[in-house]
Formats: sequence, structure tokens, C-alpha cells
Amino acid sequence: MFELVFSEKINNDIISALYYIRNILEVPKAAENHFEELKKKYEKLKENPYIRPLVKNKYLATKGIRYIKVKNYILIYKINEENKTVLLYRFMYCRRDWINILTNELK
Repeated sequence: MFELVFSEKINNDIISALYYIRNILEVPKAAENHFEELKKKYEKLKENPYIRPLVKNKYLATKGIRYIKVKNYILIYKINEENKTVLLYRFMYCRRDWINILTNELK
């Protein structure tokens, strides 16, 4: 069993996404559903973080980046086998240019 570790950025990502769905789009039930789905993904990653392959981008793959879909968002993470941890790095809308965003953040 792996332990989840949350980056500083992911907390803001999740809060912003749920706020947007609940308050801007005015669909509170959808925000709840996203959060419930996110919690299910947490459990899957604790059990088997290797459920998803490395991303196809060569640079990000060398950094160990993987992602799992959560409705129309992606949960971006890295595995630390030595410590048996999963770093939950970012939570982004899937149509954002997340590859460039991550590439610039991880330089």
C-alpha cells in the first residue's frame, strides 16, 4: 500500500476546480460528484499507482509523470517506489495545455 503526498499546488488546483464548478457554473451536485470521484481515484492510487503508464511526452516521462482521469480533469502524479509514496502533483482541466505547463514547472 502506498501513501499519498499532496503538493502545495494540488490543493489550490482542487479548491479552484471545485469552486469553479460549484459557484461559477452553478452546479453544486457536479462539484460533489467530482470530489467523490477524486476520492475513489485516491484509493486506486494507494493500492496500485502503476495502474497508469508514464505520459507519452519524453521529457515528462523522464520525470516520472503519470496521470489518471477524474471526469474531465486529470490528476497528475509521480511514484516514489523507495518511500512507497505517490506525490499528487497537479489537478487540471484536461483541455488545458498541461504538457507545456508541467514542462515549464519541472525545468
